[in-house]
Amino acid sequence: MKLNSIIEGLEYEISSNLLDIESLEINDIVYDSRKAKEKTIFVAIKGETVDGHNFIASAYEKGCRVFVVDEDVEINEDSIRIKVKDSRSALSKISANFFGNPSEKIKVIGVTGTKGKTTITNYIKTVLSESGMNTGVIGTNGVFYNDVKAKTINTTPESYELQKTIKEMLDAGVDCVAMEVSSSGLMMNRVNDIQFDIGIYTNLSPDHIGPKEHPTFEDYRHCKSLLFSLCKHGIVNVDDDNAFYIIDNAKCDISTFSIHKDSDLKAENIKLTRNEKILGVEFDYTYKDESKTHAKICSPGEFSIYNALAVISVCKHLGIDKERMLEALSNAKVDGRVEVLPVLPYATVVVDYAHNGMSLENVLNTLLMYKPKRMISLFGSIGGRCAIRRKELGDVAAKLCDITVITTDNPDNEDPMDIINDIAKSYENSSCQIYKIVDRAEAIYKALSIAEDGDMILITGKGHEKYQIINGERIFYDEKGEVIKAGERVRKEKGIEL
Repeated sequence: MKLNSIIEGLEYEISSNLLDIESLEINDIVYDSRKAKEKTIFVAIKGETVDGHNFIASAYEKGCRVFVVDEDVEINEDSIRIKVKDSRSALSKISANFFGNPSEKIKVIGVTGTKGKTTITNYIKTVLSESGMNTGVIGTNGVFYNDVKAKTINTTPESYELQKTIKEMLDAGVDCVAMEVSSSGLMMNRVNDIQFDIGIYTNLSPDHIGPKEHPTFEDYRHCKSLLFSLCKHGIVNVDDDNAFYIIDNAKCDISTFSIHKDSDLKAENIKLTRNEKILGVEFDYTYKDESKTHAKICSPGEFSIYNALAVISVCKHLGIDKERMLEALSNAKVDGRVEVLPVLPYATVVVDYAHNGMSLENVLNTLLMYKPKRMISLFGSIGGRCAIRRKELGDVAAKLCDITVITTDNPDNEDPMDIINDIAKSYENSSCQIYKIVDRAEAIYKALSIAEDGDMILITGKGHEKYQIINGERIFYDEKGEVIKAGERVRKEKGIEL
């Protein structure tokens, strides 16, 4: 593609001794100097610890001659310097141009909020695909469409990867993409040049606040609200305390959903359901002046109803057939999210991704509604940062559980036992019994081995993830696989068959 087409719509100052820059052919865009070569544009962006401007010389040595910068840096005479106000914003714009602005040719649904993004995007994929609309997903669990499964480094990938992925989906016949839109993705301008048809707001609670993320809750909230300046239609959970901040700052039309407050789409008559393989819920919903509709989902609790309402709202807006939508929604599941693993015939084992105090409290309160004989929890906490999270997790479990097995969860370079002991402080005045076991696989076995008839075991922190971060390395670890192995071990010891 010609350079002048790639930088179309970009505000810039150009420095070059070349006379024919408009006819210059570009084969790719890079922001990692190690990928630089001839006929590439190198975009110097500032990361948390690395500044791309310091690698311009390295990119030049590899053959790159076009540089996008936001500082007054010197370049070689045979090169082109394109100075912009913000390199990340520029990367978004030129990436969209390079890949032909693919979001304009495909439906894009963005989901933002503290909780529910992964579940909602995956529910949307299930429901829309079952209704005849080929749908892909971009988010925490990776990229999924057709037979393609690919990992993502961030919940919302960098703008270049986003535009490339959407173009690949478009070329593969995908009609719609549902993507998680993180506050970091919005803050770092990764989605600036994506045309969202629908934006969804789930809820907001203090999270991702710290030196390397958002300085305040207000900044976090503001960044979340930016999605509704980028979409054509917004769908908002008005039961959330921050919903009207989102609505008041939106630049699109808005529809709403709720359980408790008045809204366009409202759930009522909620009933818990349960069998050996699922914990679920049934409910009725009304949409504006329409008559009541009965719906059921195979995921438990009020938060699952909110997720389902968001999906129903999307289907209403897109004109999806109701009966096909309801059938698909009743079977929709998400890997590692309040997932029941039927490994013990006498106790319920649930795996979830909850890794902070609020998420753990929400899941525990939901599961306690099913009235287990005892609640057994298992979790750890990340090493090296978020120390306050350890106390929050411990305080919640000490209050709501009968037994807790405290174990390892991404300790990185910190001693796992130090993390475990930090969490254990929350139990000093609690009636909850605790076990401290560093090896997570053995900890899972312990939790299952002590379970009795009617107990419920909640194993949290890893969910869908397939790794542990230990001493700076990602070590393969499969939570569900370990639960299945532990269940087999316990059943064998007790002479029980499923």
